[in-house]
Amino acid sequence: MPKRIRNFVDRAFSRTVDIELLHRLLSPYFGQIEFDWNELPDDDKKRREAIFNLFARADTRFPAKLQFALYNISTLSTDAGARIILEIATEAGVDVLAPHRVEGGDDDLRFTPRFIALVTWLDHGAIFDRALSAAAFLAHSSKLERDADREDVEPRHHEAGVQSDFTEAVRRHFASRYNGHYCDVRWFEEEDLLRVLILHGSKPETKNVDQEGIEDTLKFREIVQSTIEYDPRQGSIAVGSKSAADAKKLVKLFGEHVLGDKDIFEASAKEQLYTLEPLQKLGAAFRFHFDPDGDITHVALREVRVDEAQITTTGRLRRSPWFLTLGDSQNALKRLKDVASDLDIADLRIVHAKVDVTIEMDDAEVVVPVTIRPPRTVSMRDHSHERLILEMLEDNDIRKRRRTGQAAAAAE
Repeated sequence: MPKRIRNFVDRAFSRTVDIELLHRLLSPYFGQIEFDWNELPDDDKKRREAIFNLFARADTRFPAKLQFALYNISTLSTDAGARIILEIATEAGVDVLAPHRVEGGDDDLRFTPRFIALVTWLDHGAIFDRALSAAAFLAHSSKLERDADREDVEPRHHEAGVQSDFTEAVRRHFASRYNGHYCDVRWFEEEDLLRVLILHGSKPETKNVDQEGIEDTLKFREIVQSTIEYDPRQGSIAVGSKSAADAKKLVKLFGEHVLGDKDIFEASAKEQLYTLEPLQKLGAAFRFHFDPDGDITHVALREVRVDEAQITTTGRLRRSPWFLTLGDSQNALKRLKDVASDLDIADLRIVHAKVDVTIEMDDAEVVVPVTIRPPRTVSMRDHSHERLILEMLEDNDIRKRRRTGQAAAAAE
């Protein structure tokens, strides 16, 4: 059983969770997990300790349906998951926490992400399922990004047969690549984005397992998630996938079936999307600029890695005999200048930069670590604020937008 399921009920959660909620979750499985709720101690502290111990020793003997429930609840038992649940519930006009509020009391400490996820699983299945799908778009730390080679291309997903044809093409691709039989394609329209979630099987894995004390072999295909996000305003697509080859294929299939041109994103595949030239030019004097009245309150250059690699006249990378990675809480380039004053940043290549972006939301601040790795990769663990961060990188000339003919003419 995955560690995050075993740790679903940790010490802090077991001390505060509504016991009746856990009873509702576990009651269909008491016989299978050999747990007698009626034998729990009357003392509240000892009762909660017994429940904690049940989860602490949890293993594959938990029935499949309970493992499925715990896995999905754990997936949304994060700050980002709780935000997604509450946003979707608010849009639906539902207060998932209403039955658990204490009149005149402060329940904020009880309403942790795990509490919110558990309540929503038990009482608001439709909201939970929507939130689980939305969370899939935050799962990939880095995504394949492409720009269309022309503007004003309207997606055709509402036309008859487009979604079914795309789904069938995707199913055939994964079936031929992995010989799997499961493929589920879901479409979402949110604000100005078209999002597509694809759940599909991956390569089969074989492992030796303990089957009730006997060694056996288990062969299985993990169901993984691929995501597509298309922004019609900018003609840009971002694909999250476990496999780079699958991501490139999904770009082509989306262009072919949804935009009517399978090669619409091909030209941008060879172009640079991210650059660290502004850092290279200014060195220790570089500072990130952002709207002081916006949601971003601070950006720290936490780490840089430099070396002496060069691009030859034939376009090949001549590797460096050394590299140096340096970190700092505010400005790693300034730290580099302090500790290696004999190095001239103009003569070096900045391989990657890591920044911490501080964002204000709901009277609190969250810090999102972001890694920039030219020419085409940016990664972040929390994609909840992805668009805000990418716009900030564009404003600092670190993220380049592909200039189509119309955009270039307008700029001139």
